[in-house]
Amino acid sequence: MKNLFAKDNLDEIVFANRNKAYGAYALRNGYAKDLTRAVLIGVAFFAFVAVIPLIVSAFSSDIVIEKVPDSDPFVLDPVQIAPEITKVSKAANIPPNIKTVINPEYNPVRDIKKDIPLPTKQDFEGAAIGQKTKSGEPTDIAYVPPIVTADPPAKVYAPATLAEDPDKIRGTSEVDVAADFKGGIDAFREKVAQNFDTEAVDKTGTVSGIITFVVEKDGSISNLKVSGLDPDFNAEAERTVKSIKTKWKPALWKGKAVRSSFRMPISMKIE
Repeated sequence: MKNLFAKDNLDEIVFANRNKAYGAYALRNGYAKDLTRAVLIGVAFFAFVAVIPLIVSAFSSDIVIEKVPDSDPFVLDPVQIAPEITKVSKAANIPPNIKTVINPEYNPVRDIKKDIPLPTKQDFEGAAIGQKTKSGEPTDIAYVPPIVTADPPAKVYAPATLAEDPDKIRGTSEVDVAADFKGGIDAFREKVAQNFDTEAVDKTGTVSGIITFVVEKDGSISNLKVSGLDPDFNAEAERTVKSIKTKWKPALWKGKAVRSSFRMPISMKIE
């Protein structure tokens, strides 16, 4: 007896008296085969992916890097060091009174200053090659080396010193003796106060400024400048300093008169 609940029978019962050419019947009828095929394809795909690393490792070769053991640093054998060549005359062990003949080799020169004849075969008999031809006792030495003397000591030159600028203006801290006015700085202040014309300043109260100038080597002053807030005060202070004809004692540096700068604050109370 056939199983009435088998899939094929169920499909026949469901689609009885219906149009079996309809797509749903074909899908239900081939569902089991399609499912089995999809499962087999999926399993085969994942199995292929799983064996790829094995295939790659089979074709690749393992590279093993061996670690070089630590070794002691290389020490040069003292025997391998070439002995130092010293300038010692080899002619010290050669008898002084031997027959020598000059080397017949000539270097080409543009102007021949002296015609030296070539030595003959007789000259070479019992003679050694030397720096000059001279008679003496016969010898079997082939060559007399030149006497090498020690190198002369190198000359030591002192570093060149730059000449001092005679027109350099030095500050008070750069000189040995600062510039000074006859009678002292107080005498200079007093002369400025006596010659200052307060009527030239259109202002009342205390007015101040800074006087700067250069004391030259001969005691005269130059580069006079007065800096303050009131232009009239500055001009009058400058006129006052210029009116003082007494010369200064110049500053001294290393016993010589030099140019030096001078700076003095000034203030006046104008009523």
